[in-house]
Amino acid sequence: MVKVIGIIGDSIAHGFYDAEDLGWVARLGRLILQTRTGEYVFNNMAQSGDNIADAYHRAVTEVGSRHFDLIMVNVGINDLRRRINSDMQLDFSEGARIMYWQKLLAFLLTTDAKIVVTDLLPVVEEKYTEDASLVRYNSDVERYNEIIRDICADFGVPFLARYAVWKNRNLPELYQDATHPNAQGHQILAEEIYAFLQEQRLI
Repeated sequence: MVKVIGIIGDSIAHGFYDAEDLGWVARLGRLILQTRTGEYVFNNMAQSGDNIADAYHRAVTEVGSRHFDLIMVNVGINDLRRRINSDMQLDFSEGARIMYWQKLLAFLLTTDAKIVVTDLLPVVEEKYTEDASLVRYNSDVERYNEIIRDICADFGVPFLARYAVWKNRNLPELYQDATHPNAQGHQILAEEIYAFLQEQRLI
């Protein structure tokens, strides 16, 4: 029987700024199908601009109405937008983010699917200009990754941590802007996620 892999996420999972119009999801599919032709199909539900609340509501609507064997969640960077040089977070308090992550994982675990969560990648802070109205800071990303990791541990969900490795890479070569990987970055993401899925025996 053909297995269905679903992806919940934002513009990074959607594949923005991949010059080949693939994104890491399609590149991951290509890697999987090289050795498992016809065994998997993919449903990318990621939407540009989605935050954790959007992801929860999208999951209830889309995941709840069909069958998935594996669901990957790659969302959260849009929860961390601030006005430049401001301590005021615009979108969600930490408590609200924790609540929505708990609601999302609790819902996904009511399905028959296996669940995987990936962490948030670092941003290239120097790419934000003084004219930028909204920015993201790596200190926020690091804290959020800790929160997501701990929630995944509480729910027994595999968590792929890549932030520390990516932070030491030459990000301007791998990013199109401050937050979105380019084609080379998406390819690296696909290879990392493929290796993790194999390690976890999820494919």
